[in-house]
Amino acid sequence: MAWRNIVIAQHCKIKYKLNQLVVQTDSDVYQIPLEDIQAIVITTTRAVITTYAIAEIIKSGIKIVFSDLNGAPIGEINAYHLNSNRNQNIHKQIEWGTNDKALLWSKIVKCKIQNQVALLNEYRVTDIESINALLATIEVGDTSNREAVAARLYFPRLFGNDFVRSGENIGINDMLDYGYSILAAAVAREISAAGYLTELAIHHEGPHNHYNLASDFMEPFRPIIDRTVKRYAMEAQLTNDIKFELIDVLNQSLNINGKEMLLTQAIGDIVRTSVGYLNHESAFPDWNFEI
Repeated sequence: MAWRNIVIAQHCKIKYKLNQLVVQTDSDVYQIPLEDIQAIVITTTRAVITTYAIAEIIKSGIKIVFSDLNGAPIGEINAYHLNSNRNQNIHKQIEWGTNDKALLWSKIVKCKIQNQVALLNEYRVTDIESINALLATIEVGDTSNREAVAARLYFPRLFGNDFVRSGENIGINDMLDYGYSILAAAVAREISAAGYLTELAIHHEGPHNHYNLASDFMEPFRPIIDRTVKRYAMEAQLTNDIKFELIDVLNQSLNINGKEMLLTQAIGDIVRTSVGYLNHESAFPDWNFEI
């Protein structure tokens, strides 16, 4: 099973040779078996990659994520045919029931808030009763938007009373945005690999968001990104070292329903159990997280 996430952050040439990714920098040469690689994140515009390497990487089902001049993820490459049942699965996806989607979204919101509370407990934040109380008031489809209410209570408690999400706290918000982008890319990969469209979601409906379904399924995992950002909250800007730490979150482990697994494996599990339920092929998922 692929398990490595490769980060390219300096001037280099990337090529392919004998089922190996070959990365030649100014001072060294690295060779990594393609079968070990889950994703390649290129955070610099000074890297050169051959079309042969791109073709072989795509054929191996490896996602390539590209960044802009500021190092922010802006796009990715995926294979056309990651799953032989893709056409059949898309037809199923279009037919997903409204009530099934609403019930699943409620479960996702509950898991997200529970993980937010767990992280606050980890940092010994005491004023969390109001967030905990929201769990009992989540309705089918979260029609009262408990998720947004929880976020307004959660972020100031985690990062300080003056913190505003997407506000003036540029360092923290840049870190969160970067981490969430990496997380969304990982979730989108699993959705595509399972043979479904990332655009057709159960809750998110952004007309210009190509990753609506990834935006849905990533929600319970966001607090794992938040934990890493919390460690660097005093930093003024998003550095390369912090980027590496945020990407490496994908290699961290967590426990779902008593089973220890890497975050990337957990994402795949959430995707599979969710679409299985929506296709009426398996029971309603009952996830118990330990982040």
